Amino acid sequence: MTGTVAPPRFREATFDDHARIYELESVFFPDSLPPEQRRSLFVDNPLWPRLRDSWPVGWVLEDGDGRVVGSLNNIPSAYLLDGQERLCANGHCWAVLPEYRGYATVLMDEYFSQERPDLLVSAKVGADATAVWSAYARRVPVGDWSRAAYAITDYPAFARAALRRTEVPFPGVVAPAVALALRVKDAATAAARGRRRADGPASVEFSEARDFDERFDGFWSELVEQNPARLLGVRDRASLRWHYGIPMRAGRLWVLTAARGGRIRAFGVLKLHVRPEGVRSMKLVDFQTAEPDADLLPGIVRMALRRSAAEGCAMLEHHGCGLPKLRGFDDVAPYRAVKPAWSFYYQALDPALESRLAEPATWDPSEYDGDSSYK
Repeated sequence: MTGTVAPPRFREATFDDHARIYELESVFFPDSLPPEQRRSLFVDNPLWPRLRDSWPVGWVLEDGDGRVVGSLNNIPSAYLLDGQERLCANGHCWAVLPEYRGYATVLMDEYFSQERPDLLVSAKVGADATAVWSAYARRVPVGDWSRAAYAITDYPAFARAALRRTEVPFPGVVAPAVALALRVKDAATAAARGRRRADGPASVEFSEARDFDERFDGFWSELVEQNPARLLGVRDRASLRWHYGIPMRAGRLWVLTAARGGRIRAFGVLKLHVRPEGVRSMKLVDFQTAEPDADLLPGIVRMALRRSAAEGCAMLEHHGCGLPKLRGFDDVAPYRAVKPAWSFYYQALDPALESRLAEPATWDPSEYDGDSSYK
């Protein structure tokens, strides 16, 4: 297609481009962020006061009329490893009009050529971007990021969606019988495995929150102290409020906490997701614990199942299977969905860091990483 159009102009993006980037992205992404929300990913970012004069917010391709025909956003985030901050660049929404696809790699070349960040991370690589990420980067060495685990939390809604997807005639008529069969199957499977959905230790209070309070700063300090040799995305109060700000303000985010004596011992983050076909799903985006031996995950998952059902979601899901600390979720969520592609890649720009990140024990991956849960 490149021979039928004039080569576009490549340049660094500015905030003034956000309205035109939104117009472009909306062609491909129904949940594209409008300008003010996109801007908040930068100006509300705790890193922005020290990065704003040197960090590119992204790059664009522009045609002769000044129309943005290609774009890639570049959002900074912070990690800690061995007590040292590691600056990360998260690519967000690589979009190029079909007639300019021959120039699309120019944007990714620039993204992967950055010198300021220590690493690049994406946990949301789609099938159309797999070739580029595979050429530049590595798969995260922990978990299976080609699959998602899920549990059914609204059997009638799940049955109707499944029947519509498979184009079964009269799905509304057939759905009740399918829903009942799935419910009976799940109950029998749970009984056969001896599985129980425990609330957790009696000394721990499990509750929901809609914000991140000062307790999360103390939890973060404890988590860092316990895991000095693990790459951790910064999860202090300010970073959490920024990272989840957009879905939180929209009422699509729930924070599930396990506390003892007023101190948070574990937390999980749920985010409401509406699929393109209109099916409501609840995602367990992240789970962190300061007491791994106490096994607080079952109590968090039980709350997640309740919230998912209360919000009319057909399923509770987690992307990435086989993660050691989430084995309990994989057991409660017996179904598996195959994703269009492996979704989690990284590139370290420093050889010493690259060597560390090749070790599975260095990682604690979740959809908190990259741009998977910004919106």
